[in-house]
Amino acid sequence: MSRDLTRWNRAGLARVRYVDANAAVLLERMRARLATDFPDWPATAPEDASDPKAAMEALYARDPDDMLWQLQRGFARAAHVLLESADAIANEGWIGTATQWEHLRRLTAMLDYAPHPPASAFTELVVDFKPGTAGELPAGFQIKYTPPEGGKPVLFETLDVLDGDATLNALRPAGWDRNPVKLSGARFTLAGRLDKLESGKPLVLEDERDGHLQAHLVVGVDTGDTTTTVHLSPPVSRADGYLRGHTLFHLLPKDALAALEPRTTGAEVGRSLRMAGSLEGLSAGDLVAIGRPGAKPLFRRVKAVQAEHLVFHEALGDIDLVDSSVMTPIELPIAHLGGNSRNIPPPNVTPPIPGWQLRTLYVAGDWGWLSGRWLADIRHAGTPTREYLPVYECINADYFAPSGASQTEQPLAGYTAVTLTWSPEQDRSDTGADLSLQNPQTLLVAPRTAGPWRPDTFLQKSDQGRLTEPLWVAQPKKLAPGDLAVVARGGCLAWARLRHVGVDAERAQARLETVDGWHDRGDGPFYLASTRVFGHFTTSARLADATVNTTPLSDTRIDLETLPEALPVGRAVLVQSGTEVLASQVVERAGDGEAPWLRLADPPPAGSTVGALVIAANIVAAGHGETKPAKILGSGNGAINRQRFLLDVADVSFVADPAMPTGVRADLTVTVAGEIWQQQASLRDSGPADSHYQVRQSEDGTLWIEFGDGRHGRRLPTGSNNVSVRYRQGSGVAGNLAPELLVKPVHPDPLVATVRQPMAASGGGERESATALRDNAAKALLALERAVSLSDFAALAQGNAGVAQAAAFAAATGLGQREQVEVVVVPAGGGSFTTALRDSLEAFLVAHTMPGVQVAVLPFEPIRVGLAVTVRVRPEAFVAEEVLERLAGALLEGLSLDRRRLGQALHRGQIFGLVDGVEGVENSDVTLLLSAADAARAAQVVRDGGGRILAIHASPRQLIHVADAAALVLKAEDFAL
Repeated sequence: MSRDLTRWNRAGLARVRYVDANAAVLLERMRARLATDFPDWPATAPEDASDPKAAMEALYARDPDDMLWQLQRGFARAAHVLLESADAIANEGWIGTATQWEHLRRLTAMLDYAPHPPASAFTELVVDFKPGTAGELPAGFQIKYTPPEGGKPVLFETLDVLDGDATLNALRPAGWDRNPVKLSGARFTLAGRLDKLESGKPLVLEDERDGHLQAHLVVGVDTGDTTTTVHLSPPVSRADGYLRGHTLFHLLPKDALAALEPRTTGAEVGRSLRMAGSLEGLSAGDLVAIGRPGAKPLFRRVKAVQAEHLVFHEALGDIDLVDSSVMTPIELPIAHLGGNSRNIPPPNVTPPIPGWQLRTLYVAGDWGWLSGRWLADIRHAGTPTREYLPVYECINADYFAPSGASQTEQPLAGYTAVTLTWSPEQDRSDTGADLSLQNPQTLLVAPRTAGPWRPDTFLQKSDQGRLTEPLWVAQPKKLAPGDLAVVARGGCLAWARLRHVGVDAERAQARLETVDGWHDRGDGPFYLASTRVFGHFTTSARLADATVNTTPLSDTRIDLETLPEALPVGRAVLVQSGTEVLASQVVERAGDGEAPWLRLADPPPAGSTVGALVIAANIVAAGHGETKPAKILGSGNGAINRQRFLLDVADVSFVADPAMPTGVRADLTVTVAGEIWQQQASLRDSGPADSHYQVRQSEDGTLWIEFGDGRHGRRLPTGSNNVSVRYRQGSGVAGNLAPELLVKPVHPDPLVATVRQPMAASGGGERESATALRDNAAKALLALERAVSLSDFAALAQGNAGVAQAAAFAAATGLGQREQVEVVVVPAGGGSFTTALRDSLEAFLVAHTMPGVQVAVLPFEPIRVGLAVTVRVRPEAFVAEEVLERLAGALLEGLSLDRRRLGQALHRGQIFGLVDGVEGVENSDVTLLLSAADAARAAQVVRDGGGRILAIHASPRQLIHVADAAALVLKAEDFAL
């Protein structure tokens, strides 16, 4: 071996090289030396002195059967092995170059540094008790998760006793399942598919809070798979006061009954008269008489016939709607005007009222029935000229019968003398013109029988504008007291809840009485011919979003639906809103006689709403691991210092403990002669009488349990099998489970209905690796398990098994005087940053820093990148799919959370280095992909002229990484020159 080894140990190497030769070099050195000492030795004589290299190769190829040569060759090989072993041992003896975990453990033990153990994941479980039950759920209640791809189930156990109550399962804010938005508009989507719902029928809205009712007409229906959309008329107004979550829609009335009584007998009618039945035979321009037979009629000319309405040029005035009809008047030709040219004596009549004009006319035939009737004349007057139809009362009608053989001949035999009287106050015309009879050619008279067209009467209303009671309808099939009823004529609606339904079977009618009268919008009138009374609504529906309450919640005080007596101040709770979960506790609650409310120690999760917020008060901490039966470690011997026993079990659970330098302790209980001894991080501070022990790891993951020497910790008392241990088994990143995976109890419990895991299980980590052990030992020596500088905080946090990386920052103190430190951490194994992990780390750091220092543990800020990589592969040498599979593995490994560092920049060249290092890749193209949100948050994004990303720079709190395989777009092409 050469003494000068500098050429083997240039800068940048990871280890020191103590050997400068191998078996071939050593053999050649010995052969050359023997050739000098024994020149006649055949094995040393090269066959070709002109080419020593070729001669040497020929010698090795010939491998002569020479004893000295074979001994020399064997010795060279043995020396090579021994020298390499010495080289390895020499490197393993220095902390800077050691690679074996056990060697590093021994080296760091000289610094009084123990490797950080693994950690068991932990979380908070929500235990829903069976209705009506309460009691204690003991610690050790087991829940398991079985991976869908198979493998060993992951077991968790509750770590504490849970004093639970079914009333604490889920506390909800007041009105959580009621949408508080005011109801408005004409289009509403109802929950459920309502196939029988149809347009043209009413529905009734009911306010569940006060029973307020309101009817609307369904004018459109759209049926979906699980919902039904209705279009209403008139639209619902915000002023109506209905709320989306407190409104019932009453639908599908069973009865549709004709309205009968009470009806209005007369009404002031304008130019339009609504008719009952068909108007066939009437058309615009027709002259009609309106009234009862024998009564004073109203003569009008029809302006238009519109559906069920007759429209006239003038208002009609008071009309008897019950007994009146619309008649076609009889035209009465006038034969002679009155006078004595034929010596006919005038009728002996006087005007009904002095001053009225009289006129006698003669018409052919017997018209004696005209006496007491009213006749009309068609007159035109005024400027511009308009038509009038004044009426004249017939006060006398004398018929002159033809004379018989024995009778005296009568003048104008076969004629009727009709005496008419006229007064401008009684002629039913609105003009001041003189409309007295002059020289009429024909007059109009209403027939003696009712006409074929009858006005439509309507339901009577009271002075307050409401329909009067009782209301008589046709006999119903289903209508009963308590039912809702709607009087509907098209869009005119009146509604009520019925108090009494009296059926008159003989008349096939029913008498309806309401609870508080009929309500309407001032619509009407309700014409009987087209009015129906709908009742006995068979279906009630709610809006599809009736139970959605999106009112934001941000205050620590929360009004509740109920507040159980079993919820004391100080109880821990989990506050969940959607996927956001917060661990908190109750700090105040409503007093006696108050509406239920409570106050939390922390505001609800960001984005919380009344509808989504759930407060679970039956919560208990659970940790990864399974309790195992007690095991005898051995027998104590009081004569032995630092006696120790091997717990030959791998994967023992480690739980959070802020008092430990690593933040965790082995979850085991050691009993010596019936006495439980206490676990310490180290025995150096233990006194002679302290019943303490320490736990140390071995290379294979088992544990050594070590006791004192009488000076630092008590010796074990002498006894037979007097040292036993009870432990839990289960640790590592396998316990870092996503939310809602731990739901299956291993064994049922009479109190437990269901178990939920709202928060991710976090804090699980593997034991300290060799690389981390080398780095952290020196830092720990400087920190001395105390956090003074920022680097101390980072080192202590990173020493926790649940933390992969950590960085510490000084926070602004603001107006306060206390120093504030923020520690940003990356959870181990890609686990979630949960409130439980945060609280555990903060308690650990506060326990190891100076009094008065405020410590806040925060999650790192991820910058997730994507990659589009095209590689070229020689198809004759490699399978493209296999190359892409290796490439994906290399990229995911090289750019994972475990490999990347906080604040580390990512350059495009680094990606090329990873890609080109994959076997089978000839060359490649790489494109960095970054979302707009991540690009905005990154410290700097460097691009070339074409916009391609060349480098991404992170702030000290950020970590750039590839999240999963979905972020990779990989493509292979055939390589060609």
